Amino acid sequence: MTYSKRCNPNIRMIKSMDSSPSSFNQQNNSLQYRDTAPYCARNLIGALLRESEKVFALLSAGEPLENIREQATNGTLFSQKALLSRKRFWNMLSVRYFQLPDWVINDLIGAYRVAPHSAEFTSLLYVHYALRDHLTFDFITQRLWSKWNSHQLDVSPDDILKMLDESAESEPQIATWTDATRERLSTIILSSLRDFGVLSGKQKKRLTKPVLPLFVVEHILHILTAEGVRGNTVLKDPIWRLFLCTDDEIAHYLQQLGLNRRIHFERVGETVVLQTPAEWESPE
Repeated sequence: MTYSKRCNPNIRMIKSMDSSPSSFNQQNNSLQYRDTAPYCARNLIGALLRESEKVFALLSAGEPLENIREQATNGTLFSQKALLSRKRFWNMLSVRYFQLPDWVINDLIGAYRVAPHSAEFTSLLYVHYALRDHLTFDFITQRLWSKWNSHQLDVSPDDILKMLDESAESEPQIATWTDATRERLSTIILSSLRDFGVLSGKQKKRLTKPVLPLFVVEHILHILTAEGVRGNTVLKDPIWRLFLCTDDEIAHYLQQLGLNRRIHFERVGETVVLQTPAEWESPE
């Protein structure tokens, strides 16, 4: 598959459209990939796959993002009856996908053009859904990762509720959340992960290894390069746990990228030689 890296001229306006949420304690959110702020209940809104497809369909057609925002909030694009709901959905999509460097959004547009329901597009949406919420990222890369490795595949809202209880001392804001908020959050996160292909089942959910297309491997490697991650540390970064992948599996993917001449990769024991395009080192 071929993906265009050409910059969409309508993307430049993205960064000035919405002010970054105060929960992101970073100097410049438009150049950051991961939420490192204290845990919050941001993902009370679900995966928003249908809304994401509608937005990227218009972006793919060259529609300016400001026009898309207006269509989403005035009810032309999003079908929710309440204006507040439409605004919340738009703001959530903005946090996940539109406060990021241009190349990320261009990759998402390129993946959408393969097909709205392609593994490439859905997987990219999933990566940034998880990266942009600290709680969700930790739940996947710590709790679900541990379950996967111990072959305990059943997952329930209790797994998130237990994590919240155990994190209450280091994350004191959790104590202010009502039981209803905690329970709703745990249910919605699991439903979202099912939509993204990490879990299966409606009532009883089980861990399922999600598809990791090679294009998404390249996208993640681009993120790590821009973050300054180098060498063997690339293989060990918890971001790969979003796809339940081991170091050896990631090394295999990187070897495939090397064969495609996208990167240069060699691994001998714990020694890794990894060369990526120079332009990846710039967040833009």
